[in-house]
Amino acid sequence: MEMDMFRYDNNIFQKQKRNRVPGAAALMLAGVLGAAAFSPVTALAAPVSAEGSIVMEEEVLSLGLGETGSVTVDYDLAGGFADLAVLTADPSIAAAVLTDNGDGTATMTVAAAAPGTTVAAVYRLSNAAVVDYITIRSGLAEDGEVYTQMNGTELVTVYEDRMVYYNSLLNGRNGASIAISGMEIERESGLDCLRVTGTLLSGDSKTPGMNIFYADFYDAAGELIRRQALYTRAPVSGSRMELEWYIPEGCSRIVLE
Repeated sequence: MEMDMFRYDNNIFQKQKRNRVPGAAALMLAGVLGAAAFSPVTALAAPVSAEGSIVMEEEVLSLGLGETGSVTVDYDLAGGFADLAVLTADPSIAAAVLTDNGDGTATMTVAAAAPGTTVAAVYRLSNAAVVDYITIRSGLAEDGEVYTQMNGTELVTVYEDRMVYYNSLLNGRNGASIAISGMEIERESGLDCLRVTGTLLSGDSKTPGMNIFYADFYDAAGELIRRQALYTRAPVSGSRMELEWYIPEGCSRIVLE
């Protein structure tokens, strides 16, 4: 589904310095070139000068879904740019290509395709031990930040490690319909609380009788973790409603009814 994104913080996607990635990131390269598994941890020391050098000028590249970004790569190789290559640990999250600048530097251009974090390696074809890495954060908030955006007709709250989706319309069991105008995740007593603000759409601002709204919480595999009912009789004021549910552990998708 195409993302129609807007940011509550215009500076949410920005380059920042990272902790250098992977002792096991070397295994990523060996894994793609030779068949071992990859898992980012801490970066390798720079190669000995006799073998040449490759140095990325950024350590983290953060992009929104569908966005592209670039980073400069300094290289000193006897074979020049022809001896340079790039790969990503998970191309489904981000794709990367290299172009030569002709002055001992190259530009790595990255396109963000799916939410998640991956690692890109720029390495020497004739000696894969000459390598440098960059962490790519695709469609995720910066560390410690959370924000909300639109995904078609759904709302999605973006964390630094996941994206949680919501409906934009609630249909109560007793006839009340609520257009969601805002939502937020709040920490209450050590638990994540989903707070939804909306406007009643059905007739009078006070829909008669007890109305029931549900929140269904799913894990990453699509299994239902918990279904929570919420009972409410009248708006907070005018036609404005406020609804709250507690989010269970392991939730990655929420469907509101």
